[in-house]
Amino acid sequence: MGLFGGSYMKPGKGVDKNEPKKKGFFLFFDIIVHKFTKFIGLNCLYTMASILWIAALFLFANLILSGTNIVEGITDNLMSASAGISREELAGSIQVMLQFTFAMTVFTLWGSGPATAAYAYITRCFTRAEHAWVLSDSVDKFKENFKQGMFVVIVDAIVLAFGLNAAHFYYSLYASSGSILWMLLTYIMALVFIIYTMMHPYLYQIMVTFECKIGALYKNALLITLAKLPGNVFTLAVGVLVLGLLFTLVNPLAASLFIAVLGLCLTSYPGEFYAARVIERSILRDMKEKTEKQPKIEYIGEEEAE
Repeated sequence: MGLFGGSYMKPGKGVDKNEPKKKGFFLFFDIIVHKFTKFIGLNCLYTMASILWIAALFLFANLILSGTNIVEGITDNLMSASAGISREELAGSIQVMLQFTFAMTVFTLWGSGPATAAYAYITRCFTRAEHAWVLSDSVDKFKENFKQGMFVVIVDAIVLAFGLNAAHFYYSLYASSGSILWMLLTYIMALVFIIYTMMHPYLYQIMVTFECKIGALYKNALLITLAKLPGNVFTLAVGVLVLGLLFTLVNPLAASLFIAVLGLCLTSYPGEFYAARVIERSILRDMKEKTEKQPKIEYIGEEEAE
């Protein structure tokens, strides 16, 4: 049947209307359990559609590392404990591990443009218990949000290129001069990256839920991110922790494959789940209440008016 055949072409058994509604943590894992096979298909589809962006990130990481002493520093620290392996082999292994870690971290936490829009839509449907076809709906949302998705991923590339260069520049000046100013600027850049990372689930959830221009998209994503900061920090911490454990304890290639098949449920989906819930409970509910409060004006015919 393949990943997208069989059960993907017919609706599930649904949810018992008398069953108590789960919330928060319990709802999150209940969705993963009940949609487990669909998540595998969705994760694989998402990764395959993002392969070019992941490859670009992998190569970009090589450029970043070539301009720093990170690999050399780690190699020096591990050399004494690595018997039977040459320095060049150890440095090469560390280089590849760091490149995989960088590429998969940016992919899972920032997304990949139109493919992430499709992923956001399907996960939104899962979160709201709405029906969705994994393959056909993903293709439709990829096409519908292609322009805005590409704009977001281009902005991501610019932020990575200039932001990381600025952070490295400030840190180098701090290391050489010890000035508090450069240390402060380094921390500010780190904070900007953290907030920008937390904005991404909202960027894509807003993109597939509302029709808005790019400026409004970024503005609303930033405002919601700051308004719901504790929850966003928690979901980001979960994703970073899972990525850190995987790339620390497992071979980087194996870790990347695991993320592509199943790990996205614990790295990308927590942010999408929380963002979808926030938008549903805060924005959509408020819009519905305002609509219901509008006075109803009945038509009065000419005879009734007389």
